[in-house]
Amino acid sequence: MEQTGISIIQTGAITASTAGKSKSVGIPFNPSSSIQTATKKFKIPCFKKLMHGEGAMKKTVLIILAETIGTSILLFVGCMGCVGGLGSEPTPLQISLTFGLAVMIVIQSIGHISDAHINPAITVGSVVLGKKTIPEGLVYLLSQIVGGILGFGMLKVVTPTDNLTSKTLSEADMFCVTDLHSELSAIQGLLLEGISTAILMLVACAVWDSRNVKNTDSVPIRFGLTVAALALAFGPYTGCSMNPARSLAPALWNNQWSHHWIYWFGPIGGALLSSFMYKTIFGVKNNTQDECAAEAVALNSVNIQKTEP
Repeated sequence: MEQTGISIIQTGAITASTAGKSKSVGIPFNPSSSIQTATKKFKIPCFKKLMHGEGAMKKTVLIILAETIGTSILLFVGCMGCVGGLGSEPTPLQISLTFGLAVMIVIQSIGHISDAHINPAITVGSVVLGKKTIPEGLVYLLSQIVGGILGFGMLKVVTPTDNLTSKTLSEADMFCVTDLHSELSAIQGLLLEGISTAILMLVACAVWDSRNVKNTDSVPIRFGLTVAALALAFGPYTGCSMNPARSLAPALWNNQWSHHWIYWFGPIGGALLSSFMYKTIFGVKNNTQDECAAEAVALNSVNIQKTEP
């Protein structure tokens, strides 16, 4: 119908169907479009929704992933430096540097996500300092244990058993297992693991202290070299584990438990003592601003302030 030359209803806009088909008014009707739209909504995985969301659950999942991956890298790369059957026998310097540089890699990679503890002893110290709560500490601990087991397991998979060590095949079961020197007593070993971990914890406390922020650039390198130096000094005595997760994985895979308790009580005791003394003697600021700054240090982030002309 047209009035005064103006078309009110487009004749092509309405399609009549004598077979009971739907009428289309200018917009083609697609019965599957609404179904496809609804299907797309359900195709988004819950994990993806969680990762793109906010809140405590997302943070916890990220911490679990970061600590698991980080501890896996530590055991995989660190113990790979102990492999002696694919070339020359690794020297103490090579082993120490390998573990130190592995720590550097991990801190640089996941420090901004979980602070890269990768060590139950460090996590215990952070709880004492009030940086982490006890439930958070348990999450860290479980993630580190699982990560260490996975990392050492991957190394066992990719390395033939005959090549783990240049010594006899029977000694392959001791590959990367931490144990005391034959001349040391259990008490001496316990003290040495406690002292070495206490020194490591002291460095961590200083890194987290906001008053030390100006001296904490290049934290991954500095912390990695700290681990290497301690390994060079204490390694001949106890293997210088300083990390229960690092000692647990090889012990579990190789079923070697001699003096294993030392590598739990020593590092954790040393970390407890060191962090408590630091908190008592030097104090730890707990206001929000200082906590944010201290966390930023552990992530190796550097605040750059632009000066206005």
